[in-house]
Amino acid sequence: MIALHSLKERYGGQIKLIYLDPPYNTGSDSFVYNDNFNHASWLTFMLNRLQIAKDLLSDDGMIFIQTDDNEQAYLKVLMDSVFGREKYLNTVTIKSKSSSGASGGGEDKKLKKNTEFITIYQNELAQINIQEIIVPLEDYIHLRKQDGKGFAYKSVLTKPGITKKIGETVDGRGNIIELFDVENFEIQSVTSVAKKEQITEQEVYKKYLNQIFTTENAQTSIRERVKNSLPNDSGYTIARYVPVSGRNKGMVTDVGFIGKTKRLVSFLNATAYKKENVVYKTEKSGTLWDDISWAGASKEGGGISFDSGEKPEKLLQRIIASATQENDIVLDFFMGSATTQAVAMKMHRRFIGIDQMDYINTVSVPRLKNVILGEQGGISKETNWHGGGSFVYAELFEKNQIYVKNILKAKTVSELDTVFQSMKNVADFDFRVDLNNFKNKSQSLEFSERQSMMLKILDKNQLYYNYSEIEDSELKSLLKKEEMSFNREFYNDMLI
Repeated sequence: MIALHSLKERYGGQIKLIYLDPPYNTGSDSFVYNDNFNHASWLTFMLNRLQIAKDLLSDDGMIFIQTDDNEQAYLKVLMDSVFGREKYLNTVTIKSKSSSGASGGGEDKKLKKNTEFITIYQNELAQINIQEIIVPLEDYIHLRKQDGKGFAYKSVLTKPGITKKIGETVDGRGNIIELFDVENFEIQSVTSVAKKEQITEQEVYKKYLNQIFTTENAQTSIRERVKNSLPNDSGYTIARYVPVSGRNKGMVTDVGFIGKTKRLVSFLNATAYKKENVVYKTEKSGTLWDDISWAGASKEGGGISFDSGEKPEKLLQRIIASATQENDIVLDFFMGSATTQAVAMKMHRRFIGIDQMDYINTVSVPRLKNVILGEQGGISKETNWHGGGSFVYAELFEKNQIYVKNILKAKTVSELDTVFQSMKNVADFDFRVDLNNFKNKSQSLEFSERQSMMLKILDKNQLYYNYSEIEDSELKSLLKKEEMSFNREFYNDMLI
C-alpha cells in the first residue's frame, strides 16, 4: 500500500493498463501469497488497493483482474462500486487446466476447477484492441474433430462464373445495392477436388484458399433485401454496396447469397491466410480463452523457477496487446515472478511492478535481468526478442518493518528476547505502550502470545521511512549519496 501510494503524485492518471493477479482467498492452497484471508478482510484488502488504482489509470486506461471463482462475483460488485458499473466491459473465462488434470480437493463432491476469470473495466476514452487467435488450419480442423465438431468450409467455387446485373435495391439509409446474377459457376466439395486431383484435403485448402467457402443462415438486413427483391430466384446472387461500418467501411464490397433462401456465402480467406505454404486460421478472441497452454509456464523466465501461481507469457501478451500500444505504461502491483513485466519489456511497453515478498531478489529481479540478456522463453521468438532494455529496482527503506520480519522469523523465546533488546532504543512504539509493563507481563507468556504482543506494540505507521524525513540527520546518515539523488529525482524534488 505504501509503495502504491508513492506512485500517485508522479503517475496519477498515466497508467494505461493495470493487470492484477491478487491472492485468490482459497484458504487451503499452497499459493505463495497469504491466501488465507477471511472474506471481509479480502474485500477490504482489495478495496483499499482498487481505490488507488482508479486514481492511477489514465482516461483511456483499462484494468484486468484475474481470480478464480471463489471471490470473482464479489470482486465484480466491488469493482462496480469503485469504478462505476458503466465502466464494466467483460468477464473473460480462461481454460487454465485440462478437465482430466484439473486439481482440487473434494472432487467427489464438487466439479473440478479448470477455469479462471479476468474481470475487465475501462475508462471513458478506452477502446479494447480485440486480438486474433491464429492457429495452423490443419491443427484447427484436427482439434475440432477431437471435440466431435466438423469444419464448415467444405465447398470450392471451382468456376467463378460470369456476373450479370439484374437490378438494384437500397439499404436502410437509402444507399444503392446493385444486384448481379452469377451464371455458369461450378461448385465442388473439398473431398471431390482432392480425389479428382489426387491430392490431400490439406493441399486443397492451400491451393484453393481463395475459393473455399461455406454458407450461413446470417440474419442481415442486406440478405433480407436481396430475398425480397428476388423472391423466386434460387441461383447465386452478388450484392454490391458500400458498407457504412465494419471492416469494409467506405469500400465497394461484393457479398454473395445462394439458393432460394439466399444463404450468405462466406469465403475462408476472410478468416484465414497463407504464409510460407502454411494456411493459418484466425478468429477474434471473445470471452472464452481456451487456446493458451499453461504447460511449462513455471519454467519460463530463463531458468528462474517459480512453481506456484505463475501465468503463461502468452496470456499476458494477449492482455497487454488488448489494452496498450508501444511505450504505454503497464502496472502490476502483485508482480510475483514478474511475468507481466517480462512480457511488457518484450512488447516494448514501459512497466511498474510492486511486491512485498522475499523472492523479489531471487526470482523477479533475476528474471528481468535474463530478459535484458535476451532469454528465449515464452513469447521471445514470436516478438523477435533478442534482449535490451532496462529497469530500475528500488525498495522502501525499512524502519519498524525490520523488527516485524525478525519477530516473525524467531523460533524461540530467547530469539524474541534478542529482537526486543535491539528494538528498545531504536524502534518506534505505539504511543499507548508502557514498555516496562510490557516487559514484566511478557515474561509469563508462551512463545506465540509473546510474539503476537511484540508485533502489536510496534507503531505500524512507522514500518518504513517517509520521504518527508529525508533531511533528518538520522536518515541522512543511513542513505548513500546516490540514494538521496534517486529519491529526489523520483519525487521530483530538486531542493538541495
